[in-house]
Amino acid sequence: MRKIEILIIGIIGLSIISCQSKKSTSNSESNFFTDSIYSEHLNEYRKHNVYLPKGFDNGKEYPIIYATDGNSSLTEKKNLLDSLIDNIIIKPLIFVVSFSNNKIADSTSTTTGDGKKVHLSYRNFEYVDRKPTRLEDSLLVDRFKNHELYFTKELITEVEKNFNQNSGKNDRYFYGVSNGAGFGMSLLNKNPDIIGTYICFSTFGGDIQSNNWDKDIKYPKLFLRYGSDEFFGLKEDAEFLKSKYAESKSFIESKEYEGGHNNKFWNKEFSEIIIRILKVE
Repeated sequence: MRKIEILIIGIIGLSIISCQSKKSTSNSESNFFTDSIYSEHLNEYRKHNVYLPKGFDNGKEYPIIYATDGNSSLTEKKNLLDSLIDNIIIKPLIFVVSFSNNKIADSTSTTTGDGKKVHLSYRNFEYVDRKPTRLEDSLLVDRFKNHELYFTKELITEVEKNFNQNSGKNDRYFYGVSNGAGFGMSLLNKNPDIIGTYICFSTFGGDIQSNNWDKDIKYPKLFLRYGSDEFFGLKEDAEFLKSKYAESKSFIESKEYEGGHNNKFWNKEFSEIIIRILKVE
C-alpha cells in the first residue's frame, strides 16, 4: 500500500513539473497565432494574426501595432520582431494584423485601359471607399464604412480587452501598404483620436486630396514612404499631405525610396522606422 502511495505522489509530482516546464517554455518564446471575432458590422467572422513577445505578461502595458493584410506575406514580421526585441533594439510589443477578405465581390463594373474586366475582391471595397451606387452592388455600398467600424470599434476593442491592455492613442500604431495604407489614411483623417502613429507605404486610395483637412486638428504622426519607380501621383499626394500637415502643425516624415511597389523595399523601411520610434530608452 505504501509503495502505491509513493508511486501516486511521484506521478503527481512529475505532472506538476511537466506543467511548469511547459508553461516556462511557452513563456520563453514569442507567440504567433491566428484568432477571430464575429463582426456585427460586417455580419461575418473575421480573422486576425497576433504576435506576442517572449515573456508576455498581461499585467504589463505594451505598444500595439495594428496592421492590414494579415493573410499575406506583407505582414510576416515574427522573425524581424523577435530579432529586434531579443537584441534589445526595440521595446517588446504586440503586433495585430487584420485579415482582408479576398473573395471576389465584383467582376462586372471595372475594366483596365485595354477593356479587360478586373475581378475586384471585398478587400478592394473594404480598404478603398469606392462609393458603389448600383442596385446590384447593394452588398458593397456600405462595405467600407462597416469595415472601418469593425476595425475601430470591434478589432481594437476586443484585442485590448483580451490582452488586458489599457491602451491610449499614443500606445497604438498603424501599419499598411498600398490599398492597406490607403485605408490607414482614411482612418487617420476621419478618426484622428484613436491611433497616434501611422506608417503608410506606397499609399493607393485614402481620398487624400479630396478629404477635408482641418488646420485646427492635430493629426496623428505620419511616416509616409513611396518609391521612385511608382505612379507619379504618390509623390503629388505626399506633397499635398506635407502642406496640410504644416498647416495643422502636425508631424509628418515623407521619403521617396529608390525602387518600386515591392515588399522588399517596404520591409526595409518598416525596420528602419520602428527601430527609431520604438527604441529601448
